[in-house]
Amino acid sequence: MNERKLSGIEMFAFDVVEEARENEPRKTVRRYGLLKLSCGTAAGFGVCLVSEDFAPADLVRWSTCFGRLRGLTPEEAAASVEADRWGARKRHYAQYALLRGALADLLVALEARRAGARLLLGLGAAGLLGGMAARTSAHGSDAHAVSAMNSRDFAGGYAPHPPVRYAPDAVLRAVRGAAATMVAEREEAPTSFVGADLSGGNPQPDDMLRQLYIAAAIERPSSDTLMDRADSYCSLF
Repeated sequence: MNERKLSGIEMFAFDVVEEARENEPRKTVRRYGLLKLSCGTAAGFGVCLVSEDFAPADLVRWSTCFGRLRGLTPEEAAASVEADRWGARKRHYAQYALLRGALADLLVALEARRAGARLLLGLGAAGLLGGMAARTSAHGSDAHAVSAMNSRDFAGGYAPHPPVRYAPDAVLRAVRGAAATMVAEREEAPTSFVGADLSGGNPQPDDMLRQLYIAAAIERPSSDTLMDRADSYCSLF
């Protein structure tokens, strides 16, 4: 599998039933969609209100246009959507808006993985250089032990050996900053997506979209978890 190309497009629907209003014979169903784009082990998410009617929109038909992204990299897909390569933006405005959000999220996730890989390489290189410096320092101390005894000052002390840095200060600051950000996001996050009852109550549309968006951003749920909670599901590839 080419890790640079999109490896999966999945659409999950969550339905919220609203009791019939006065002078309305039937209940209204608000269908919310969560789009998951995968590229190797990285994933991007987007959410939207798919439909609001007496019957929910057919998820397969609604998502058909996403199949045009097959075989493209995330960058190519984002460029194609922005340029309206298929001339379908007016007919599928909601789908295009959803794709733009999910692709932007995926590109951020991919860049974060690359930055993490570079950070690990930097830490590994710093550790290797630090170990080499420590070994060199140890050999140097042994070689100068005899001469140091002869050159001891009258106070009986020695000049201390400078400490060895095992990682650059900038790398350490980056690690601490990333950890602090993750902790802050967890503390500010709403109820966990995995434990949330998405079908209960009658949340307002904006509240439901916000709940789905933040849950996806913080929890980064797996497809299996989403399938357990979704009312409808389809996979394009």
